[in-house]
Amino acid sequence: MSHEKLALELADFWFPAIANETWEGRLHILDEVHAQLYQDLETAGEYEQVSASFVAALIERLGSPPVTHPAQAQIYAGSSEEQHWGAAMAWQFGEGQDAHGGAPAGKERRRWPRERVNLLTEMWVQGRPARCRLVDLSRFGARVMPLRYQPRLPPGTSIRVVTPGGRVRDGLVVFASPRGVGLEFANAAA
Repeated sequence: MSHEKLALELADFWFPAIANETWEGRLHILDEVHAQLYQDLETAGEYEQVSASFVAALIERLGSPPVTHPAQAQIYAGSSEEQHWGAAMAWQFGEGQDAHGGAPAGKERRRWPRERVNLLTEMWVQGRPARCRLVDLSRFGARVMPLRYQPRLPPGTSIRVVTPGGRVRDGLVVFASPRGVGLEFANAAA
């Protein structure tokens, strides 16, 4: 069976279970489905293809509503469709809000500017692997959006993340908000 066909069959099967759930409920159900898929599929590449297409099909069945909730943004960030993960990133960047969801952002206060990135990648939180979307990156830090439910990570939590080019960077959480997790890298080497 093709990856796309499997993803569509999964979406048909799981849609009734998530249709009337809250975004948090949907995210928790999808976390369980993704965990099982990860075990059942032979390679990480197959898992990523099926998982992302499955999420895209579910979002389409839900009518692709605008992103208004942190759990919804996490779901959209895992889609294979650019308009879905683009909507998650637009919501995360706040359409005029700062990273903490506050008032419109003023002048950039960081010493090193951040560059927007859109990379599905791997992170390790206290040694446990998790998929995430790398949202922005600078010489000294980054912001990631976990693709699976993560309890709020307190400042000082150690995270390791794979950055563009496959480089693994160690960092500490400096903030966690519905719009992502801000990291400060342990070393400043670019």
